[in-house]
Amino acid sequence: MNNPYGYINGRVRMMRTALVEARALDEAASTVNYQEFLRQISETPLREDLGDATAQGAGLGQLDEALSRNYLRSVAHLRSIATGQPAREIEALLLRYDLQNVKTLVRGVLTGRPADDIVAGLIPAGTMPWPVLQGAAQSADVPSLAQTLSVAGGKIGQILRAAVAGGASSLLDLEVALDQGYYRAVLAGVRGTNVRRYFTREIDIRNLLIARQLRGSAPNARYFIPGGRDVTESDFLRIAGGDNSVGSPELQAIAEAADLGTAEAIARRTLDQASRNVAMADALGPGVALDYLRRKEQEIARMRLIGRAKYYGLSKEELAKELQGE
Repeated sequence: MNNPYGYINGRVRMMRTALVEARALDEAASTVNYQEFLRQISETPLREDLGDATAQGAGLGQLDEALSRNYLRSVAHLRSIATGQPAREIEALLLRYDLQNVKTLVRGVLTGRPADDIVAGLIPAGTMPWPVLQGAAQSADVPSLAQTLSVAGGKIGQILRAAVAGGASSLLDLEVALDQGYYRAVLAGVRGTNVRRYFTREIDIRNLLIARQLRGSAPNARYFIPGGRDVTESDFLRIAGGDNSVGSPELQAIAEAADLGTAEAIARRTLDQASRNVAMADALGPGVALDYLRRKEQEIARMRLIGRAKYYGLSKEELAKELQGE
């Protein structure tokens, strides 16, 4: 019997050719103003989704809508070509966006941001219906947010509901509870060895970043996420206490970074390389789709950053700094 990923991955590789090339991203970043930026991206595969973004008087709202439309169409296409077990594994990969969206909602509601601002930070992918996310952004507090998402928010919505019912209320408590539930769900949902290895690396990195975040306070094992490969609970507590030594040389730079922002940037680059490695090693598994989703997410995030930089007239140096930290 043919492996179903042979067909799916062939289609995903075709989709990858429609991503904006690095050269085109560099050219967009080098444009002299917002209008020139719009003209430049009109020559990329994003052009068919730009719509009103290029109309006279259009602003960042129309650009965000255009990029979201392109993102959503790409994810819908990926979903449409998978059936059976591959479809279930791709749904598990899409939980990543549910996690990011629920974290965005929690942060926004906790800090009292306007609903429109919260919605602008959401990613139009994942398994949660977009109207549910938009409605959840109107929540007055986290318990009401959790109640809304427990009904139509899928697995991540249920995890948030359980965390709130269990007494979690601070941002760190809620985010770690979401991470712990998410990684349990995704490891239960994917079978491929290479993809599981990628997620164990991602858990190690998340534990390192949380440990860095905890420095200066009493280390607490309840913030540890089980399921990693090279960072144990005792490593986590030791690093949270200020010890930088890590058994894996690949992770050492994250533990030793000068500040948390630098550590997060190193972590993103490490995971970029890990997803590319999985795509090369997993020709008949979900690793190719995982890598595509990560590349697409980065493409859209960088276009948003460049668009904002051009709209507000940031210098070349300021934009380079923003892109480096992205």
